[in-house]
Amino acid sequence: MNINIEDHNVKQSMLEANQLIWRVYGKKLLVISLIFFVLGIAFYVYFYNMIKNTPITQELDREIDQEILFICWLISLMFLIRFFRAKRNFFTALKNNLNQAFNHSNYRKIIISDEGVEGITTYYRSFVKWEIVTGFKVYDKYISITHALRPSPFFIPIYLMAEEEYKSLLFYLRSTKKETK
Repeated sequence: MNINIEDHNVKQSMLEANQLIWRVYGKKLLVISLIFFVLGIAFYVYFYNMIKNTPITQELDREIDQEILFICWLISLMFLIRFFRAKRNFFTALKNNLNQAFNHSNYRKIIISDEGVEGITTYYRSFVKWEIVTGFKVYDKYISITHALRPSPFFIPIYLMAEEEYKSLLFYLRSTKKETK
């Protein structure tokens, strides 16, 4: 199998590919953040009702309860803010890495051979052997290949391949590797 892909708009391709990563990672983080936000609000309501029902003679207990109420509200707000900061940090780091890797050129060549997948730019070269590829996933515009060496997947742009190249690559992947849903 010899497939040569020339990507002349690699920054845009990498940004789109990493948005796919954020969708998966962001959903998990958003669910966790919303759970803690809802728990914080629930504790807030519980402690607020408890404070309202205490007699005024127990002033010290009332002040302690108000502190707990404030802490619950603060924790719920903190987890929601954490989600938005994580999203901003993810894309800021992505843009910085893209600018460093593709500073002077916006060109990348991907060579898919029988040995593996190789990405070549002016200042960066990466190679993934088929033996260490653990799985793949097909998106609308990309095939993501996960492997044992890096936690982030290697994205192959589908829209830059010919139809017969895409079909042969997909046939090879489906016959030898595990497809994730």
